[in-house]
Amino acid sequence: MHQIRLLTAVWLLVASPFTTAEESLLKQASDMHALGKIAEQKRIPILLMVSQEHCGYCELMKQEVLDPMLLSEDYTEQVLMRELLIDPGESVINFAGRRQTAEAFSDGYSVWVTPTLLFLDPQGRQAAEPILGINTIDFLLFYIEDAIDSAKSTMATKSHSASGRLEVLQFLR
Repeated sequence: MHQIRLLTAVWLLVASPFTTAEESLLKQASDMHALGKIAEQKRIPILLMVSQEHCGYCELMKQEVLDPMLLSEDYTEQVLMRELLIDPGESVINFAGRRQTAEAFSDGYSVWVTPTLLFLDPQGRQAAEPILGINTIDFLLFYIEDAIDSAKSTMATKSHSASGRLEVLQFLR
């Protein structure tokens, strides 16, 4: 009888929804202004996962795709990855350096579902189309890599056109 109680207790502990999930490698976003400066220095986009604490699909995306990406270190020089929790009480320093609620920050990007992946340039502008939710986990890495490439291309085009304008202005002087 004692063994049955022990096995039941162990089973309840393992099966409990209150057991903690393995901690993610994805860092929390707290200061987008500082992150933007790092992205600008490295000349790479920011992948921002907008999520909520009790979002099963958010956990799935982290465990199946984003954490393995971070673990591989293949993306270290391609993109800065962070997670923004938009639960009540969460706040973030925005790209302008002002603190605001995380929900208000995400509303600025019209986020209406979690998880949403935003691909941002160092100034906080969208550099690629966001990825909303999880349609097919098997193809998600392909979609993310495509969005990272698109964001880098958008940033390179903006950088090139900005430097071209500067050269024209210097020529006209």
